[in-house]
Amino acid sequence: MTGKITLITPPDFFENGNLSILLAHTTEEEQKIVSDWFGANDLKENINLYFYNGEPNPAWFLYATNRCDYKYINVDCVNYITQALSGYILSKNNFYYRTDDNDIAEVYEHINTKRIDNITQFLESIFGDNSTNE
Repeated sequence: MTGKITLITPPDFFENGNLSILLAHTTEEEQKIVSDWFGANDLKENINLYFYNGEPNPAWFLYATNRCDYKYINVDCVNYITQALSGYILSKNNFYYRTDDNDIAEVYEHINTKRIDNITQFLESIFGDNSTNE
């Protein structure tokens, strides 16, 4: 990867023209997948990677939700803050979510049709399959 990734966590903000991505409530396995995916793909652009893992800072989370071009949340791992905001955040443009709970997905599909099976699918929806492992 020739581009630079800037990791941004609460309470920090970073303003520039880079592509910005929010990852919310990711599991350790998902975090490893993201790290491995960026390491294996030759992306030329600089990326702001906002990372939210349930810190009690709803203002920052809402800012990141509105600031980022693409958003991902694992709704199976949310806390009370993101649970309370779920209807609002999932109505935002380019917000992808993952859940194993079909009952929850059945409700969320009325406000968001971007349910995905895994975080790799999210990354590939943004960047395509740019894998250098051909």
